[in-house]
Amino acid sequence: MQSSRAALFSAELRKARSFPPVIRAALLGAVALLAVSSFIVAQAASFADVGRADALGGFTTGEVVMLILHYAQVIPVLIGAWIVAQDLPTGPRRLAFLAAPRRVALIGTKLVVAALAAGAAGVGCTAAALVPLMVFAGPSDGTISLVPYAWLISSWVLIAVVTASLVAATRSVTFTVVPLLIWTIGLSDLIAVRVPALSGALDQVMKSAYLPGGATPSSVHLLSAGIQVAVAIALGPLLTARRDVG
Repeated sequence: MQSSRAALFSAELRKARSFPPVIRAALLGAVALLAVSSFIVAQAASFADVGRADALGGFTTGEVVMLILHYAQVIPVLIGAWIVAQDLPTGPRRLAFLAAPRRVALIGTKLVVAALAAGAAGVGCTAAALVPLMVFAGPSDGTISLVPYAWLISSWVLIAVVTASLVAATRSVTFTVVPLLIWTIGLSDLIAVRVPALSGALDQVMKSAYLPGGATPSSVHLLSAGIQVAVAIALGPLLTARRDVG
């Protein structure tokens, strides 16, 4: 049993590493963040030279870089989606999927791989964004707390796993990725302003810990986020187990 699980995990890990969209999402994301961070640092330096230290809207250079990393959460969404989507049981791949004797185990393994891939991408992309900040920024940005970035990477991991499970549940990248991106990048903030109860939504809880001016989430909010993640994770294997029987 242990050997079969290890073999399944190894196979899924190899597939994820060799699947071009997953690799491109991580590499292009890191390159884009490096470029954008370099531009922000250069602009901040040029503003400071002409006495316009407040030209970044009152944010420090490090805080602006964190905002860019926040919007880069499209990367873990795509990674989670593609890790499952490469084996969606549609078209010619449907028979191969149906032939798998343990489809629930397969989905569960993909969720683990999605978490690992998103974690690695989060570390790499965060490092890429911080390099210009650490090398070229002034003394005010020289000391950076890694705690918010740890929360950010954790958020990327959860986002990727939730996305992967929902793609398995819906069997549609489009119907999963588009609503998730609309919700997390803009709609969630607009609605949370009018409905304070939504401060317990997963994305709201996580970003409160890493965005400028935020604070460590309360135990109630963490519990709320944990329940949401658990429900989302359960949907993929549950609906997979109920489909295609016989």
